[in-house]
Amino acid sequence: MQNGDGHNYVRKINEMWETGALPREAGYHQIAVYHDDWCNVFQGKRCDCDPDISLKWSLPGHADN
Repeated sequence: MQNGDGHNYVRKINEMWETGALPREAGYHQIAVYHDDWCNVFQGKRCDCDPDISLKWSLPGHADN
């Protein structure tokens, strides 16, 4: 996964939202992003690996109005 416009992890999260792998509804959602050891993100640069991303937990929101 390479993209000169931004971090690979952001693009991958967007792809996961589009496919339904991550929730888009309001609420509290925590994900884990695991970068490869050689990823440039650890040097303060753009993520250039194919990180593993998973949903850790999700608490759907609700409206009171």
